[in-house]
Amino acid sequence: MAPIQFGIVMIPFQLTDVAGPVDVLCSSSVPYLRGFGNPGIAERGIDIEFHYIGEEMEPVVHDSGFRSLPTTTISTCPKLDYLLIGGPSPNYLKAIPPAIASFVCKRADEVKIVFTTCTGGIFASALGLLDGLNATTNHEAMALAKELGPNVKWTAEKNWVVDGKFWTAGGACAGMDMMAQWVMENYGRNIAEAGFAALAYEPRDVDGKQVVLTRHLSK
Repeated sequence: MAPIQFGIVMIPFQLTDVAGPVDVLCSSSVPYLRGFGNPGIAERGIDIEFHYIGEEMEPVVHDSGFRSLPTTTISTCPKLDYLLIGGPSPNYLKAIPPAIASFVCKRADEVKIVFTTCTGGIFASALGLLDGLNATTNHEAMALAKELGPNVKWTAEKNWVVDGKFWTAGGACAGMDMMAQWVMENYGRNIAEAGFAALAYEPRDVDGKQVVLTRHLSK
């Protein structure tokens, strides 16, 4: 079976919005499970390739001053299975570059799931992708969400929301929890919990309650 082709839109997001969910996926991947001494289940782990997609191959400067490099561009990016959008600042949301907007709209039709974390939900709504859907975003940014996405059914009651192919999470750590849920649903608890143990991480459920794990992280 071919590896999952997972794309990350390289915009000036808050680092944890992307690093958290990506690390959840990586920690349950075949090479990581092998490396952390889980050979018995490693072959059932996630087989995945990441594509960090920039408008150009120039560094992206994030709010913290951290610089990250794309691995591909919007014109050379291969076909994707999934897309992740992290949360940029309000100023960026009000002036999304047209080329990035066009790319995301096109690939949103192509992929199986679009994941958004934090104000990434507002990014998607500003492009009209969430019109008529239930969604969430950083709960502290609901006023901006309603301004830029007035046709979205926003909620601040859930850690994340799934409506069709769109999985939208609240703040950065909610994005990790959302991705943890996706891994559990698609790869099973043994694979997911082995990955959580490598991160010393215990996810919360959609209501923000701690997920009861079947293995202790200290083991």
